[in-house]
Amino acid sequence: MTLKNYGVWVGYPRSYVAEKNEKTPHLQLFFTDKEDKDEGEFRAAINIKSSTPENARLAYWFVRQFTNPITEDLGGLKDGWHDLKKAKKSPALDYIRGNLFDPMTGTLLDHDLPGESNDIIDFVSPILDEAIKRKAKVYLYGEQFPGGIHDVHMNQGNDDGFAKFNGVWQDGGVLFHFSDSDHWEAIFLAFAVQKFHTDSDGNPIGDTSLADMLKPIEIIPGGPTSDDKVITIRAALVNPIGPDETSSGQPEAVHLFNTTSSDINLDGWSIINGNQDDQALSGVLRANKVEAFTVQDCPLTNKGGTITLLNAKRLKVDGVSYTKAQAKREGRLIWFH
Repeated sequence: MTLKNYGVWVGYPRSYVAEKNEKTPHLQLFFTDKEDKDEGEFRAAINIKSSTPENARLAYWFVRQFTNPITEDLGGLKDGWHDLKKAKKSPALDYIRGNLFDPMTGTLLDHDLPGESNDIIDFVSPILDEAIKRKAKVYLYGEQFPGGIHDVHMNQGNDDGFAKFNGVWQDGGVLFHFSDSDHWEAIFLAFAVQKFHTDSDGNPIGDTSLADMLKPIEIIPGGPTSDDKVITIRAALVNPIGPDETSSGQPEAVHLFNTTSSDINLDGWSIINGNQDDQALSGVLRANKVEAFTVQDCPLTNKGGTITLLNAKRLKVDGVSYTKAQAKREGRLIWFH
């Protein structure tokens, strides 16, 4: 069972209240989907604490300059609710497959602690204050209920009682578009107990939780202990000089960087694009080296897309995205990380 009423609500934030003493506190964001209304007609119930006693923290990502190609799809949406429960890709959200952010940049945060700038309320409140002050447009992802939206967080990788809500391309989140500067910002949230590697149904793979993943990774002599981020996608040639789909000229290529002090065998690894086309890799990527890999079996569109690196177990190691504007100039590398 996945979310029944998944979608995105396009509107305008007006005010918010951060709950502190409730058993499962939320940040209640009040919004309208009519630009000329001053008062919030609807509310977004945003979780700021897990109900799981052993680890109530949230994993939090804030992307101040959000440049994913999903923004081009969102820009054409009218104000109001948009049903996305049958969507298999953009403009639906998927934290793993959409390459929306670098997962290793996340922060584990408690709900409400004494002092300043040390809990989820302290981190989120200034972002909301700025969005309200500057009359930003908000794109709220989650499940609709009468009068509002909830599940504004990652909705896959759950165990036990919450596994029934797992699914792909149904994650929640909060995106802002600031028209005065024409830029996007994004907030992504997940529970620390959730798993970041999931199968095609959104069910967890392995035992590594976000709480485990966001701890410093120790590299021991003899090789890395985890495949997460040991190789990163450093750059890509998405738009070579000359016509597409020709045998002449420079081919499309992805540049991979081995971040470790050990050689890594790439047999069985692959690069995939947003259409899930697969480019098989092989050979050895030397320690601390960057190497370009051509992707003739995995075309990179010039209209904006995603590039994902999978290991031999078909687990995501790294993923990036690029926009149509970034791909516009021929012969130029797009740099990541």
